[in-house]
Amino acid sequence: MKRLSIDSIKSYYEIKDKTCISIYMPAHRMGTQVRQDQIRFKNLTRQTEEQLSERGFRKDEIDTLMNPIHSLRDNTPMWQHMSDGFVIFRSENHFSYNQFPIPFKELSLVQHRFHLKPLIPLLTGNGLYYVLGLSQNKVSLFEGTKHSLKEIEADFLPENLVHALNIDEFLETKQFHTSTAGAGGERAAMFHGHGSAEEDRKQLIRQFFREINKNLTPFLTDRQVPLVLAGVDYLHPIYHEVNDHQGLLKKGVKGNPDQYNVDELHKRSWEIVSSVFDEELENAKKAFEENISSKKTAHELDQVLKSAGQGRVETLFVAKNEQVWGRYDEKSMELRLETKDETPEDLLDLCAVKTLINGGAVYSLDRNDIPKGYQTAALLRY
Repeated sequence: MKRLSIDSIKSYYEIKDKTCISIYMPAHRMGTQVRQDQIRFKNLTRQTEEQLSERGFRKDEIDTLMNPIHSLRDNTPMWQHMSDGFVIFRSENHFSYNQFPIPFKELSLVQHRFHLKPLIPLLTGNGLYYVLGLSQNKVSLFEGTKHSLKEIEADFLPENLVHALNIDEFLETKQFHTSTAGAGGERAAMFHGHGSAEEDRKQLIRQFFREINKNLTPFLTDRQVPLVLAGVDYLHPIYHEVNDHQGLLKKGVKGNPDQYNVDELHKRSWEIVSSVFDEELENAKKAFEENISSKKTAHELDQVLKSAGQGRVETLFVAKNEQVWGRYDEKSMELRLETKDETPEDLLDLCAVKTLINGGAVYSLDRNDIPKGYQTAALLRY
């Protein structure tokens, strides 16, 4: 699984070859449904070939574009180690494919640029989050969504705390209890019986956590994602002291993460993250509705497109699994609606991508979850 970031969304957007193929499909990690994934893939590639044929491509031109895609069909190891969603981008000068931890709706599009809206929930809104596991045996990083949690390779992080600081011995001998809840409901650790030796060890842990933070923060910086800390109680306040990532949540999973299987860790972390996502979404909706009669909101497609291109959109709500076909001239800022067959440019996708790469937040929602049932609605910065 290759890393997705706002920068990579921008780079995909800037590829504007004459013909850009985007294929999205749900996938399964194991079991008999893996075979069904391969059948689904075959059907989507056939749909793609039909679209190319309808646009006047000759068979040899279609074969040139599609051969790298067809080569994936028999890649058995890949199909046996899938995540929840699979995406392929192909143009005359580009070919890439990737797995992501969210199931995509089946989709095959041929446009003059890649279709990116299905990826946006992974970068903002109610999509992706990370769990940092701090145990006596290892430092681990997990990538999660509502649907799943998976440990990812994080060779940029130190291996563990045991070898560096002998923390297993320290935690076995340390004596402490928690005081009554302080500000924010957190319990403060009260230490007894070890004096300066304990403070020395605590300082070593702090230094080790600074090393983790220094390497982890650049990985998370270009993603507006929450981070959940998983570890024994004693470690949480120390890591919070050195943390630089604004997305680190106050609440964390308490206890040794090695004692939880991935499903249990997913359940505990998602309970924390989902409440944050829900609160952020409700606050965003409230802000839009409070300003709906002012010039700080827009819902007409041409207004939203213009504002997104100017970097004025602070928050965008956009209908997922819907498309509006047309053409938007960014220089003249003129919009023309067309049919999919005439020019397959999804203007909702353009709104979302422009908002995201200009630093706005995007919520891809069912239409009935968007304020006033609009297809697209924007809260503007000015």
